[in-house]
Amino acid sequence: MSKLRAFIPLFAALILVLLLWSLPISRTAEVLPLRVEVTNARQIGVYMTNETQQQIDFGAAFPGAVITRRINLSRGDAPPAAVHVAIDGAIAPWLTLELHDFQLVEPTQVALSLTIPEGAAEGRYSGTLTVCYTTTLGSRLVYWVSRRWRE
Repeated sequence: MSKLRAFIPLFAALILVLLLWSLPISRTAEVLPLRVEVTNARQIGVYMTNETQQQIDFGAAFPGAVITRRINLSRGDAPPAAVHVAIDGAIAPWLTLELHDFQLVEPTQVALSLTIPEGAAEGRYSGTLTVCYTTTLGSRLVYWVSRRWRE
């Protein structure tokens, strides 16, 4: 019994260290507008959009069309982060993401596919794509030590 009591403070300290290690210390978010125009006109040819980094434009498409865009995520010079990607708005039920929740350690591409259902009414549909980055005390510490080590 006395040996067990000796391990209680050590076990409590280990739990405290693990809790502090995973403590979120910074959160940032990027919000990008999403847009698609549904048309029943089945055009012949290629439709190109001028896409900026501030929005994801799927252009004009007809019911039944599947369009995929790739978004590039990078932390630049910041420490790795836990990433959560969410989609909201009228366009949300038509979208699927390749990745929703993951660790962003190096630049990553995420596929975003839009499937317009058969029978969708003509019109403009929109929504938002939100990318949330969360860094923890542990990830910041490892990042800081690794940068110091390389210097």
